[in-house]
Amino acid sequence: MTKPVRPLLRQVSAALTSASRLDASWLVGLACGQDSPVLSHQQISLTEAQKTRLARLIDARNGGQPISRMRGKREFWSCDFYLNDATLDPRPDSEVLVSSALAFARNKSHQGAAVKVLDLGCGSGCLLLATLSELPDAYGVGIDCAALAVAQSRANAASLGLARRADFQIGSWAEGVQGQFDIILSNPPYICEGDASLSAEVRCYDPDLALFAGQDGLSAYRTLLPQLGAILAKAGQVFLEVGFGQSKAVAQIAEEAGLGLVDIAKDLAGVERCLVLAKK
Repeated sequence: MTKPVRPLLRQVSAALTSASRLDASWLVGLACGQDSPVLSHQQISLTEAQKTRLARLIDARNGGQPISRMRGKREFWSCDFYLNDATLDPRPDSEVLVSSALAFARNKSHQGAAVKVLDLGCGSGCLLLATLSELPDAYGVGIDCAALAVAQSRANAASLGLARRADFQIGSWAEGVQGQFDIILSNPPYICEGDASLSAEVRCYDPDLALFAGQDGLSAYRTLLPQLGAILAKAGQVFLEVGFGQSKAVAQIAEEAGLGLVDIAKDLAGVERCLVLAKK
């Protein structure tokens, strides 16, 4: 016999450390075997197996496991990106790189040339594929040092219908990359080693290779930025994600690598998140 889901949602929400009604809706939905949250007006009846699964999901969420890891995918730029252990979980903060790159690409497209895009440290492929999804004539290359991440990027490209315009390769940043690109995207690791402020969602479920960058969080930029001048087209731009409070330091590293600061774009929280760079 089915029952109104509201009392169950209240019970699950109360059992969660985060006390999130949305999380509760997702957990009940996942326990029922659906990839969507239950709606408050629904009538449901959990089997014993579903009750057991729900209890395990509650424990996992209280332990920090994100809903996206339970689902195996995350929505980014209105596209679904499947995840694995080698991919960073895409977050809304990074969408400012895509919006900034698209504004530049659409202006450039008036010049009549197809846009070439490079994503360094591509992970799930979210930056490159989100950009290509909005630019039907563009072509892109994604590079990551983790073979599992590259495999996931290729699978995401296929699921989004973008495989013919996206090539993913295993590599170390821009080493060995041939040609020049109009747009270079990168969300490198920028967290200081031993940062105690990280949430369990990040610390326990995102790969260390995608998070940590030395004692000051800047080591990836020191490696990456000097490589970009040779592969950035003359009128091209770099769209680089930075951590909170890092804009000035990273802009200085870019300056020393021959790249000038064009703009700084803020994320939805008002944090300086994306440095826009060009050849000096």
